[in-house]
Amino acid sequence: MKKARVLVLTMIAFIFLVWAGNICNAKELNHDANAAKQLEIIRRNLSSITEMKYADAKKYYEEFLNNLKILIEKYAGTEESLEAKFYMGTAHNEMHNYEDAIKCFNDVLTQKEINPNFKARLLYFKAKALIAKGDIVNAKEAVSELRLIEPRAADTFGTELSGMLRISMESPTFNVEDFNGKPVDLSKYKGNIIIINFWATWCAPCIQEFPNMKIMYNKFKGKGVQFIGVSLDDDIEDLRGFVKQEEIEWPQIFDGKRWKGVIPSLYHVQAIPIIFVLDRENRIRYIGSDTESATRIVTTLLSESKDVPLFR
Repeated sequence: MKKARVLVLTMIAFIFLVWAGNICNAKELNHDANAAKQLEIIRRNLSSITEMKYADAKKYYEEFLNNLKILIEKYAGTEESLEAKFYMGTAHNEMHNYEDAIKCFNDVLTQKEINPNFKARLLYFKAKALIAKGDIVNAKEAVSELRLIEPRAADTFGTELSGMLRISMESPTFNVEDFNGKPVDLSKYKGNIIIINFWATWCAPCIQEFPNMKIMYNKFKGKGVQFIGVSLDDDIEDLRGFVKQEEIEWPQIFDGKRWKGVIPSLYHVQAIPIIFVLDRENRIRYIGSDTESATRIVTTLLSESKDVPLFR
């Protein structure tokens, strides 16, 4: 039953992405056959790109966005221009440009008399972007609106929204091996401050932030702070090469399943880089991507007693 439900929810998401048809009831928008043909080609290309590794797909996404921009400008005022704007949003989602994605979806949602099916697609992918961005309040609003149109699609967000981790919650525990086969048991680190960094070599923001992560590691090395990296890489050799090149000393966990990996799933990771800081009792004290903020909190945790109130 569980597998069947997962299959149904996956199919809903896929149908939302590839569905095509009348998208607007507004009389002032026209249908253009040439634009529709071009959009169909772009849409098919998108389907093939989503199967690639991000590092390989990035240049195609950029080309894809450029083609959509040209189509929108050339066929402004048509149904296809709105459809193209939607696909721009989905491409930005794949590239982790969540602000740009949300803007694209909102631009279309402000149009009058949008076809309910099309509106459901917009709300679905807008909610995905908001969750990835960490904006749970607005994500819930988008899902609530989606539920009025397509309840089954809204149900796919049940786990993501109800299971999101919060500051002061006890951290999920895990006992796995790092990519070198050495055990990493979170419970054995209790009594230390723990920093868990979710990242990947294909993630440009992760790589840009990594020098700061190394600075933070060197600052707290030998002071009762345990660093754990969780890689969302596709290829273990990419991870090995980067770890060797950067001389990374802390353990790196890898299972090759990206977002569906055991630990990313436990922590409901929707975007990277993201850092979790745990106190001595394994309670979550920070969630975010700013190493400066994480450093300040770790510094405070090292100097405080266990009775100091939690950060909120």
